[in-house]
Amino acid sequence: MHVLAPPRVEEEIQTCGGKRTRVRYQCLYIANPALLPMRTSSSRNRAFSLLELIVVILIIGIVAAFVTPAASTILRGSQLTQATQVVTDQIVLGRQLALTRNVAIEVRFIKYIDPEVPSDPGEFRAIQSFEVFENGASVPVDKPQLLPQSVVINGGNFSTLLNDPAMKLVKPDKKKDPELPRGIGHNYEYVAFRFNADGSTSLAQTGTLWYLTVHNMNDKPTGSTPPANFFTLQIDPISGATKSYRPGA
Repeated sequence: MHVLAPPRVEEEIQTCGGKRTRVRYQCLYIANPALLPMRTSSSRNRAFSLLELIVVILIIGIVAAFVTPAASTILRGSQLTQATQVVTDQIVLGRQLALTRNVAIEVRFIKYIDPEVPSDPGEFRAIQSFEVFENGASVPVDKPQLLPQSVVINGGNFSTLLNDPAMKLVKPDKKKDPELPRGIGHNYEYVAFRFNADGSTSLAQTGTLWYLTVHNMNDKPTGSTPPANFFTLQIDPISGATKSYRPGA
């Protein structure tokens, strides 16, 4: 059986520039299209083999193994930088307000149990400044500044501002002191010092270096060895000036 039918002559009248022209041509017709071989494309219909899928998954796993620790380190560093800026800004602001308003400014370091952190023992995670009047009353000059959830202010040997015997933990006055957000309310304690109107502080001027250390809560110090990545801020008790130190910075 032939695939192509015998050729057939056909005519067509075409008009061009007002002239009619008769055109004759031969046409070939397919007698039975079903007899034509089907064209297939192996590249289009071919699927991934199991081996190829396994290789791709292995490559993705290897890349993720290298990228994940680096991304985690970058994230922790970014959160520590953010917390450092919060603490530094609040302390510098407190001194500036004391000088410009000619009043005492109390800076509070707030310790609380984070309800969103499992088995949290309670850490210093916030800072807030208050204007103190002559009658002893105090008014917040700003809302509480909470640190990123994974960052804390060290409450041990790396922060004399918080663990020195002269620095006492105080419970808030539920009638006067503000509540903290995120469901914490008045369930917190704080340690505080003051900037006087001349910029000096209420801290003892001899015998102690006053500083605090900020670090990631999972990078805890071991004994006298500080965490791998941390930030320390020192306060001069006489002038109220600050100095900062961060390894690698």
